[in-house]
Amino acid sequence: MSGTASEPARAAATDAPMPPAPTPAPATAAPPAEPYDLRAGLAFMAISVLLGITQGLGVNLVNSNLSGIQGALGATPTEISWLTSAYYATNISATLLLTKVRYQYGLRWFADIAIGIYLLLAVAHLFTQNLGSAVLVRAALGLAAAPISSLTVLYMMQAFPPAKTVVGVLLGFAALQIGAPMSRVISEDLLQIGQWRGLNVVDAALAMLCFAAINVARLRPMPTQKMFAKGDSIVFGLYACALALFSVVLTQGRLHWWTDTPWLGVCLAGGVLCLGLYVAIELQRDKPLLDLHWLVSPFMLRFMAATLLFRVVLSEQTVGAVGLMNTLGFTNDQMHLLFTCATLGTLAGFVAAMAALPSRRFDVLGDIALVLIMVAAWMDGDATVLTRPHDLYLSQTLLAAASAMFLASALLQGFGHVIAGGMKNLVSFIAVFSGGQALAGLIGQAWLATLVVDRQRLHYGQLVEHLQLSDPQVAQRLAQLGGAYASSLNDNSARATQALTLLGQQVTQQSYVMAYNDLFHTVALVSTLGFFVFAGVKTHRWHRARRATTGVADAAAQPSSP
Repeated sequence: MSGTASEPARAAATDAPMPPAPTPAPATAAPPAEPYDLRAGLAFMAISVLLGITQGLGVNLVNSNLSGIQGALGATPTEISWLTSAYYATNISATLLLTKVRYQYGLRWFADIAIGIYLLLAVAHLFTQNLGSAVLVRAALGLAAAPISSLTVLYMMQAFPPAKTVVGVLLGFAALQIGAPMSRVISEDLLQIGQWRGLNVVDAALAMLCFAAINVARLRPMPTQKMFAKGDSIVFGLYACALALFSVVLTQGRLHWWTDTPWLGVCLAGGVLCLGLYVAIELQRDKPLLDLHWLVSPFMLRFMAATLLFRVVLSEQTVGAVGLMNTLGFTNDQMHLLFTCATLGTLAGFVAAMAALPSRRFDVLGDIALVLIMVAAWMDGDATVLTRPHDLYLSQTLLAAASAMFLASALLQGFGHVIAGGMKNLVSFIAVFSGGQALAGLIGQAWLATLVVDRQRLHYGQLVEHLQLSDPQVAQRLAQLGGAYASSLNDNSARATQALTLLGQQVTQQSYVMAYNDLFHTVALVSTLGFFVFAGVKTHRWHRARRATTGVADAAAQPSSP
């Protein structure tokens, strides 16, 4: 930025006439580059990690512990899920608005206000007494948390010399991934200490540390520019409403069931209407919020399709592996090593991405990520009721590495495309990249969770159909289950009832395990199909480029007409 600002001065010095002199004047030496300050770099890096952990825990401490929170707020499982809906309803669209605010009003002002508001809302969370107030604060927190992701990446970028900025970008996004597995490791102790408020105390404490840190080590200022135009408030309102309604449908649909709840259809129709009005108005504006023409370019369509595919299959980690373990009776505190392996896998994935920087073959990272997802899903697809967390260590490590490699691949390819286009579509890319990742993740979780419910019903019906009391094996199993109560129940009919209850629970558990196996196999199949589709697209583009090169060479080799 300092180099950019000095370009006019250099041009003026170059164009000015030389003073008369018997000998040529020596060339003016370029100003020396500002030396890299290692201490400041380490401080920026530490603050970036702190911001990333704050953002990750702010999202996941609640979302990963809804069952532990519902008792403190007196809510049912369906009601407590509105905490997740409220957060994403405001968070997904906030990135676009706050990116424009940052460019127009400056980075330092933006950092102070953003972290200050987040701190106030985190403290307000401590005083929520019921579900209604918690949902309102959660929605506000989703809006306030959006800038923390940007600040995490910006601090990590400024921790490195300008020549290593891309390394800072990758490490900044790596810092944002730490909070998700960490939230499951520390949440059990926090719930035991302070229940619902135990989680909120950590949010508030981290927000205070972040507010102090950004004032101790200030980001270097960035040039401002006018970003807002007349009519932005109307189109952004339509854009935000559409994404909010889609978020509500995706998070609530599988709980209330898609076809059984009329208001879900109303929300979906409202979201489609708002999105249609937004597109219709946006296409007529000279200065749109998002460049929709650029978003439907071939590269961006491929980019968004790849993002959707990856986020759907990567939902196997949260919906599949964690869901299976919860079904088998394991809680977060019994899966600490599993989440630790996932964290190590994530870091390994980003290290592999940095190793690929010199070759600039970023598309290969995406291919490797798909292969890792295929392998991990097939490994998980033979689960039984005896499967334990240690059986998933390797597969979930591979899946976490694949997630990091895909994120790095998409980020590097996307930013490369934006830079090649002159940076004019940077805001559009940031909004699509961040909002698209979150929305695609919700789509993946909704689809896979629905798949599990459907397949569990099917498998349960098939298992029950083959259970006949006249079957000797069934009778023997009931006798074994009833024998467990022989010392406590003398009534034969009571023991038989308990045995039937236990058998029903085992059948239900078995049907869920079979449903999760179907989920793993589906993810593996979708990943395989995606791999071949992308390979086919790349092969087609390679052949087309080769034919074009050959045609140019043949035309150059032909003799010119006289």
